[in-house]
Amino acid sequence: PWKYSALAAYMFLLILLGLPINFMTLYVTVQHKKLRTPLNYILLNLAFANHFMVLCGFTITMYTSMHGYFVFGQTGCY
Repeated sequence: PWKYSALAAYMFLLILLGLPINFMTLYVTVQHKKLRTPLNYILLNLAFANHFMVLCGFTITMYTSMHGYFVFGQTGCY
C-alpha cells in the first residue's frame, strides 16, 4: 500500500537530515571548549540519544515499511 511507501520515504528523509545534524552537534560541542557548559551537556546527551534512535529505530522502521510487514518476524519482537 502507498501508506507504507510514504512512511518509508518519511523515515528516509529523517535519516538524511538527522544523521548530519546530530553528528555536527556532537562534533562542534566536543571541539570547542566554550560550548562545554551544563546546559550544552544536556543538549549533547539529547543529540547522542537521537543519533542512536536515527541509526537503529528509524532504519528498522524504514526497512520494514519498504517491505510492508515486520521482516524480523517473531524473533525480532522479543
